[in-house]
Amino acid sequence: MISSVSFHPFISHFPPSLFVAGIALLFLSWKKNRPIYQSAGSFNLSLGLLAAVLADFSGMLSTDLGLRTTIEVEGHQGYSFLFTILYGFCTGYSYTNPYSRTACLLYGCGLLALGASAYSGYLLVF
Repeated sequence: MISSVSFHPFISHFPPSLFVAGIALLFLSWKKNRPIYQSAGSFNLSLGLLAAVLADFSGMLSTDLGLRTTIEVEGHQGYSFLFTILYGFCTGYSYTNPYSRTACLLYGCGLLALGASAYSGYLLVF
């Protein structure tokens, strides 16, 4: 059985990569006017949202406050939850209205939250 401590680092690499790939496919769909890319991008975002929720819960279970300060851990958790919420909105917009101004704003905010979450997670590891 995989413990929660070793499960979080394994699953936490999928949401960022699937988010960036999904956004890239949506951009290609818009640029080349190919609806198959939009379907693939939305599917990537859906799988990434599931992985983000799993990474959030496994991260909560594997938190050891004896090794890190509460500020460091809660900072990463806050950015990760923000990223997951934005991920959900981006996924919903990718199916309903993927090229609207609101959707593009959410995609950009999601990329910023992704960067903050990845950087704060990097600081926890190293």
